[in-house]
Amino acid sequence: MMKGIQTELTPKERLTLYEQGQEVDRIPTVLTSAETGSLLYGIEIRDYYSSADVMVDVQSRLAEDFGADDMGMAIGSRAVAEALGTKLVFPDHSVSHVTAPALSSYDDLESLPLVDIHTGGRIPVMLEGTKRLQEKFGKTHIIGGGTEGPVTLAGFLIGIERFLRDMIRRPDDVQRLLRYSMENVVSCCRDVYAETGICLSFSEPLISKNILSPAFFHRFVEPVLSETVRRLTAVYGCRPSMHACGIIHDRWDALAAMGFSSLSIDNKEDMEALKRQHGTEVGITGNVDPVDVLRYGTAEEVTKDVIRCLRQAGDNPAGFTLCPGCDTPIGTAKENLMAYMQAAAVYGAGARKGCLPKGLQNLVDPAVSPEMR
Repeated sequence: MMKGIQTELTPKERLTLYEQGQEVDRIPTVLTSAETGSLLYGIEIRDYYSSADVMVDVQSRLAEDFGADDMGMAIGSRAVAEALGTKLVFPDHSVSHVTAPALSSYDDLESLPLVDIHTGGRIPVMLEGTKRLQEKFGKTHIIGGGTEGPVTLAGFLIGIERFLRDMIRRPDDVQRLLRYSMENVVSCCRDVYAETGICLSFSEPLISKNILSPAFFHRFVEPVLSETVRRLTAVYGCRPSMHACGIIHDRWDALAAMGFSSLSIDNKEDMEALKRQHGTEVGITGNVDPVDVLRYGTAEEVTKDVIRCLRQAGDNPAGFTLCPGCDTPIGTAKENLMAYMQAAAVYGAGARKGCLPKGLQNLVDPAVSPEMR
């Protein structure tokens, strides 16, 4: 574990006790660097994607160096789409991205099967890596994972621009595509859970007001997300969580009503406002600025942003998890990641649901830099 930081609890103990409402040594803290963390160790992201051995090695090193609470092989925000025929490219120094959608026509929906986690794309590799992590770290860590949500999957299957345009031109076909996408997300999550016991979360970068108007959100997104949450809750026996990029505060009411256990929100959003509106219903995850602060800021700026997050949401009644506002960017220095974890340990110490961490009392210490008070 990172030099200079001593923790009393394992990640598994910390998350379990915190969820039960007990005080823990520090606020739950995650890095979200599953894909990008490989570059910290001179390993190309392309190699991480294709090898369970490399995945386990990177995750093991991240755990040893930083001691964050997250560990696992996220199925990925494009993995189900790839398994269904969407073409991806895998650069050496960047995350994968879509080069060609799986569908050329909505008529193709009739012939497409549901995703098979044992044969589809890179999912079998990630599944193997996940099982190895469970064997190696199951006693000390809660192994997790995530995948794309049904709306994002639909965009990757037909092409995002076409998907958005066809909400106006071909709304019935878009509805059919969303249903197909939902069936695949539910099927993938159900099968992964049956084989590993892991409750996959999902991400939805396409549902923000930056992309969809409120009218389109309520017409196209709300029904399919609501049903997805309902069905996954039945599968898991607990509620799933979701990350959404961009601005979504105008749809917090709808998302909270769907029954998510927690919402991970963009750094552009105000966590204190979400806490006031829905803090008794949903946990909050966020939202250190991943680019301007974590990637390009100084260690002191990272510490200040961690403190901001703790002040805004550290006392959320339904719980709080410290996290970057999106994936940890490529090129983020180890020193900044260490500053992030150090700030979580110091100022997030003595954390309990519904209460500000006792560590924030350190801000009145004269030895603390005035800029951080």
